[in-house]
Amino acid sequence: MTRPDARRAALATAAALSMAAVATAAHADFPTRPVTMIVPFAAGGGTDITARVLAGPMAEALGGEVVVRNVAGAGGTIGAAETAAARADGHTVGLLPVGPMTTQPHLRALPYGPDSFDYVCLAYSAPSAIVVRQDSPFQNLNDMIDYARANPGELNFAVQAIGSIPHVAGLGLAEEAGIDFTFIPYAGDGPSFTAMLDGSVHMFISHVSFLRTNADQVRSIALLSDQRMDSAPDLLTAGEQGVEMNYPIWGGLVVPRGTPAAARDALEAACEAGVNSPAFTERMEALDTPIVYMGGAEFEAFVRAEFERNGGLLSAAGLMAD
Repeated sequence: MTRPDARRAALATAAALSMAAVATAAHADFPTRPVTMIVPFAAGGGTDITARVLAGPMAEALGGEVVVRNVAGAGGTIGAAETAAARADGHTVGLLPVGPMTTQPHLRALPYGPDSFDYVCLAYSAPSAIVVRQDSPFQNLNDMIDYARANPGELNFAVQAIGSIPHVAGLGLAEEAGIDFTFIPYAGDGPSFTAMLDGSVHMFISHVSFLRTNADQVRSIALLSDQRMDSAPDLLTAGEQGVEMNYPIWGGLVVPRGTPAAARDALEAACEAGVNSPAFTERMEALDTPIVYMGGAEFEAFVRAEFERNGGLLSAAGLMAD
């Protein structure tokens, strides 16, 4: 580690310890038992990994125990529904990502929505990117848009399930650029990647880490973020190419609506300490995920805006639940 890196690590550690001390002192009556953090997907996935890294420093800040529990199924909606229905005392939180929070409630009748929760913090936000084959004729986003305008409906766009965030982002791109795609659903990045390599599809949207692990076969024509990434400084954003698009893969902590303010405040302070802890920042750096934190009020406004935007795109595509 270089001397500046060592100094930054020391400062991050000191800041995390300071916030942890403040959280513990200010909310000594909470928690009174272990806090359960619901992850709405199976163990081993990205959300689960993030939860388990975050749980440790949060537990230290709370002066208690944080236990991760996986409640998988139905695109994350079972875990989200269980979070909403839990006792509103702060001892059950959900680490809920963008899909269950902002797209799934539009696609089907669910027992929860944005009003079912109180908001604690945004815990992570990972940029996504449009991925093409290394030998693709599209060198940038405008090359692809020009071709799509000249050849309506000819480009095939792989998506990880209809109504997923990559699909919503593709709908947003089509709307912003005034073009059409044929969207083809696949069960994740792996099948989408295989389909692109064999020529069945021309592109798909994935987390930027996919670019690093498959650099010999793929490249990106646009980062769907409002700013470039330090780890990929030459990758242009869509906005820099004339199409404003920001579709991160994010997740944050929520609690059932009506959770007491003291518990929410304690959890928010613990989340901030956890997000700024060395263990969490180092893990996020390894995953090409910039540290992006929002407190409860800002996170709620963000979720509601994402919910409205994504719902509008799904409605325009005729995908809203009756």
